[in-house]
Amino acid sequence: GRTRSPHRVARDDDTAMAEVTSSGVPLMGAVNKIKDSAMHVFAQRKPMSEILDRTAYQRPGSFSEATGRIQKNLNYFKINYFLGSALVFAFFIITNPSSLFVLALIAASWTYVYLVRTEPLKIGERPVSDREKMLGMSGASILAIFFMSSAGSVMLQAFGVATAAVAAHGAMRVPDDLFIDDANTDGGFFSFLQPPRAGITGSVA
Repeated sequence: GRTRSPHRVARDDDTAMAEVTSSGVPLMGAVNKIKDSAMHVFAQRKPMSEILDRTAYQRPGSFSEATGRIQKNLNYFKINYFLGSALVFAFFIITNPSSLFVLALIAASWTYVYLVRTEPLKIGERPVSDREKMLGMSGASILAIFFMSSAGSVMLQAFGVATAAVAAHGAMRVPDDLFIDDANTDGGFFSFLQPPRAGITGSVA
């Protein structure tokens, strides 16, 4: 057969390397985006000194007082509660390997479909719309979590523990010394999950 020239081999190698590099770009971009969002959320947490201030704890005098405290504390400490709940979920999932495996597969599937894959999904020759893709992924995830594995029951247990812990802290912590208006934003309760905007950073005293 014909011998390939060194220049042709070099070009082919460069092309193959470029294809491998370009295929990894979406994944690295997704990882960086998740990292930036996580750091943005973590930077907005309230100081632990405010959460663990012993002088600020007092038994509520009535159910209405307890619910009022929970509402105010939930608004002010929402990021701390979110991070604490995430730790509870992580503990329950890590201590249940089968659930960890199922949830890892689901997370990998969502990451591939929405962040890594650049070409549109198709069924035969028909492109799948964004709505169909969302419904399909959501349905498959619910089926896998609640009907095909024990991950659903594990997550419900974690949710119960996290909710009880948040309710207990929120009811016992007197919010009179907190600047509640500082936690109110136009973006809504979950606005802290939005990606950081350029020039805006959070800080913890």
